[in-house]
Amino acid sequence: MHRIAIKIDGIERRKRSTGLFHVVAGLFLIANAVEFFKQSAYQNFFAVLPIFFIAVVSIVYGLFRNKLDVKAQFNHWMRMMQFLMFAVLGILMLQSKMDFRNFTLFLWAIICILLLFTERKIFHDAFLLVAKNSITIPGYFSNKVIPWSVIENIVVRQDFVTLYYPENRYIQYEMLVEINDVEIKKINQFCQQQLEEKQILN
Repeated sequence: MHRIAIKIDGIERRKRSTGLFHVVAGLFLIANAVEFFKQSAYQNFFAVLPIFFIAVVSIVYGLFRNKLDVKAQFNHWMRMMQFLMFAVLGILMLQSKMDFRNFTLFLWAIICILLLFTERKIFHDAFLLVAKNSITIPGYFSNKVIPWSVIENIVVRQDFVTLYYPENRYIQYEMLVEINDVEIKKINQFCQQQLEEKQILN
């Protein structure tokens, strides 16, 4: 099996928008925590204090993530804390019977969990796997497995990997890590071997 780090379409745009989502989540937490504090007649300060803390940290992290956490090592922990705070605040607000706010808070909790999983992918190198039975292309939620039987050819160069399909269709992926000529030759030979075996079987 060979692993090739590739660039997924739109990944850089998703990386840039990550900070904005942290800021929006923090602001939404603050707005709803303030509303709950008012509704409880200012009696639950220590219950909302962790929520205010995570909200402020989320805003600061979102604004300065590129400087504070270049490799996004703490991004998934921030999403987990946001999920917990939205869930806790939603449960607390059940007491005040604020149905619409409860719905939006639990919805945000779900969104944070989804972002946690998708952002783990975009902040780590995505690898195209070339194996004996198939080629696996990484995706945001799940990987796409392509059997050799549906591929006409695959060409690996130092800058791009190109998969050719019937009817002159092809998909091209930019490589994130440079591979030396020897390794490229090995990968291309391996791919040609799988394609030749496919033709013999057919």
